[in-house]
Amino acid sequence: MTRWILTIVLAVALIVVGLWGYNQYLQNLEYRNYMENLYQKSFFELVGQIGDIETKLSKVMVSGDQGQSMVLLSDVWRQADAAQVNLGQLPLGHLSLIKTSKFLNQLADYCYYLTKKVGRDQTISLEEMNNLQKLHNSCVKLNEELKLLVDNVNSGGVKWGEIRQSKVKQELNEDVKNLIERQFIRIERTSIDYPTLIYDGPFSETLQQRRDIRLQGEAIDQRKANEIAANFIGRDRVAEVHSGPQTTADIDTWGVYVKLKDGRGTIFVSVSKRGGRVVNMISDGQVKAAKLSLAEARRSAEKFLSQKGYKSMVPTYSQKFGGTLVINFAYKQDDIVVYPDLIKVKVSLEDGTIVGFDARNYLIAHKKRDITPPKLSLDEARKLVNPNLKIKSEGLAIIPTESGGEKLCYEFKGEYGGDNFIVYIDVNSGKEVNILKIIDTANGSLVI
Repeated sequence: MTRWILTIVLAVALIVVGLWGYNQYLQNLEYRNYMENLYQKSFFELVGQIGDIETKLSKVMVSGDQGQSMVLLSDVWRQADAAQVNLGQLPLGHLSLIKTSKFLNQLADYCYYLTKKVGRDQTISLEEMNNLQKLHNSCVKLNEELKLLVDNVNSGGVKWGEIRQSKVKQELNEDVKNLIERQFIRIERTSIDYPTLIYDGPFSETLQQRRDIRLQGEAIDQRKANEIAANFIGRDRVAEVHSGPQTTADIDTWGVYVKLKDGRGTIFVSVSKRGGRVVNMISDGQVKAAKLSLAEARRSAEKFLSQKGYKSMVPTYSQKFGGTLVINFAYKQDDIVVYPDLIKVKVSLEDGTIVGFDARNYLIAHKKRDITPPKLSLDEARKLVNPNLKIKSEGLAIIPTESGGEKLCYEFKGEYGGDNFIVYIDVNSGKEVNILKIIDTANGSLVI
């Protein structure tokens, strides 16, 4: 009798274990398919962006209208930035992406510089046009290599999920078995031959030498990063947490995918390997309809930052894109706006949900500053501003310089001839440090 009962118990146990194992198999299969789709999405968006960049750079070559050139250059700048995000989300080793990422970074910076120059009614020089031509040629080569990958991906010959995500390659190895990584290594070695750009642009220092950013704090592993990402999103919203690719940027990070309970997509979170700080996050969920006002969206962003421990942050600039609002927040020390300590928050205008967050600049630059009192008074500085500018607001601000430093200035926002400008006057020398012009576009406003 006992033997019979034991046999039944073992049989039931085997059935339970078998069902559990099959259920785990189905869940793992679903997860692998889900991750494969995410990688496919990032890859094909990257391919589309590189193709669009190539087309728009070619149009700049033949454009004779400054307004049109500015629109094209600003589009390339935005597309190159977006391409870097998609590139960083692919499950590839850092070393197989270094040169591609650096190329996109340089392309974005240079087009931003030229956008700013054209916006000041200055023409693009012959040397600058030659540089654009070289960047275009490199983009053509990159596009050709990516098309080879597209053919292999479409034919099912390669799968993103087969690439090991946990181990960063220590060297560029031609014997890498996976075709995708081998193709990117080929891109790294042979295809991109961009020029060395020397110019007085907004990012000239960072183009010439990449900063080695080391955040303070304890080193964390992938498991801890997953926990931090889930807490940042909110445990009550989280359905699943999975390790993602390590990102290539100034700050070394772990990647984390957070699947939401409400079925509104997945959020990708980058967590710094040292200090465990959330560097950025981005949601792949769709915004169906804009219902909130810009003021309501701004209040949602302010509440979010306060809950995450970012105090004394003030909104300084915003852009509306479709059903979302991207707001720039700067740190405020006493009555001084500190622009280098920048955080970007992207808000859904459907319900105020935070769908994007970028604290990279803040994490790199933030510190308590010892600020020397200005030699010039506000009244004295105001007299140095061109009287044509109708001043609407004024105050103190710390702004980043093109050499990577900082400068304390008086900030004057005003209007002239139907356009809005921001003028910065050095608080000690009285020199005009910078002038920014705000230009309205179909996608929001550009500050150049």
